[in-house]
Amino acid sequence: MKKTAVNITDMVFAKLVAGGRVIATLCKSNFSSLDEVVNAMRSLAGSFIGLAQLTIRNKTQGWDLHLALANARLPRIA
Repeated sequence: MKKTAVNITDMVFAKLVAGGRVIATLCKSNFSSLDEVVNAMRSLAGSFIGLAQLTIRNKTQGWDLHLALANARLPRIA
């Protein structure tokens, strides 16, 4: 099993920080992959511009992971 595997019964805590501010947090289970956690955090955060630090902690298995997320607002096309 990979060190950063996520099982559906694992309790996962995640925090997204951008510009020194916490813009989203969650603490729940029912995730079956890291992609699901990242997508949930992107949805919770809404739109932000720039670089953000995502920390994911699997409380059940005892590991944590730090990722950088970049996001940019695309210009509207008239």
